Amino acid sequence: MTAAAPAARRRWIFLALIATVLVATLVFVLAGPRPQPVPGSQGVAEAGQADATERAGERPGLQVPPAYLAWVSGGFPSNFRALVRTVPTFEKTVVLAGDTQWMTASRDADGHVVDRPKPPYGIPIDAFSVNPVEYAPFLPDDVRRDVIDALDRGQGVLSTRSAEIRDVGVGGTLQFGHAQVKIGAIAPDEAIGWSELLVSRDVGERLGIVDDRYLLALIEGKPSEDRFLQLVSPLVPAGTPIRVVRPGGSPYMRVASGVNPPIVLKQEFGEFAAFPDPANPAELTIQPGWVHTHIRTKEVPILGRVTCNVAFFPALQAALREVEREGLASLLHTYNGCWNARTVARSPTAPPSFHAYGAAIDINAASNAYGSTPTMDQRIVDIFEHEGFNWGGDFLIPDGMHFEYGEPMDEAA
Repeated sequence: MTAAAPAARRRWIFLALIATVLVATLVFVLAGPRPQPVPGSQGVAEAGQADATERAGERPGLQVPPAYLAWVSGGFPSNFRALVRTVPTFEKTVVLAGDTQWMTASRDADGHVVDRPKPPYGIPIDAFSVNPVEYAPFLPDDVRRDVIDALDRGQGVLSTRSAEIRDVGVGGTLQFGHAQVKIGAIAPDEAIGWSELLVSRDVGERLGIVDDRYLLALIEGKPSEDRFLQLVSPLVPAGTPIRVVRPGGSPYMRVASGVNPPIVLKQEFGEFAAFPDPANPAELTIQPGWVHTHIRTKEVPILGRVTCNVAFFPALQAALREVEREGLASLLHTYNGCWNARTVARSPTAPPSFHAYGAAIDINAASNAYGSTPTMDQRIVDIFEHEGFNWGGDFLIPDGMHFEYGEPMDEAA
């Protein structure tokens, strides 16, 4: 063998190694994950479908059992949960209780403080409680065990969005005055009713969650909404306004009018710390720093100077400009407020109103009083809805003056 042979062999080995690396790289590129599209580069149909799916509270592949929803404004009577169990047509039922809880601190799994508002401020948390055994049939198969195990251990379950805002995961804690809840699971928002925090009824009683807010029912034969209403109506006092929805008929399946839950408002308009007025718990004092950052007074078409959330103005201005273009400005007589730091329906246990976020506006209040038959011109309603607003005239208790954030407003058109 010549002296050149080992050198030649080494060169061939080296070239073979290079070729192997190149082939492996090519295979990885061809078989690996597709690159993510640049934001805004999706096709119109694809993007529209994705937006609609997110607004409907759905996650691809997550199978939420097809439950019927019944809801009343302000909550069900105290005996409603027991009465529901007497209806033989209902295969399974669960009643969820929910009240705002004021979080005074949160910590991560290592015990480090994440949030601690300066007293007397607290962060309003949309908290619900449920009987784990009753709730199990209404949970998707792939999250049922984690959620029920956490509830059975006396721990809390955070929704995905709530965990992101809180920056708290499994093992972390939320503090509510002297009460503390350890987080035992994170679940998709739609799996736990878009609540920020879900706990068992035992823990809920300790926190002060007392109002039964909505009913979910699995019903044999999949009856019509009218038939479901006939079954539920005798369970509440005569004359109580009640609204029912077929499976999947409401974007969030917790409030029958499709109103956005607090967790969605927080993501769109910013979360604040506040405290209830001791003399009137429905009135809130919001931390000045949040107000300074998020609330502005600006000139808008037709109405003049209004005070709203900065993220609310683009859609409001677009709607009012369209009202002008259509020659309908004379139909808007009065501006009756946008930002108002109070709770929903001025109830002490309800979450902060859309007005508290500066994400709703009242117009023509004198002729569209709360609870009365609305007189708002349908052309005005159509324009505002086109720009992403929900109209209060469609609520169970009509509020014809009221237009609030309904969907991502920069995408509504």
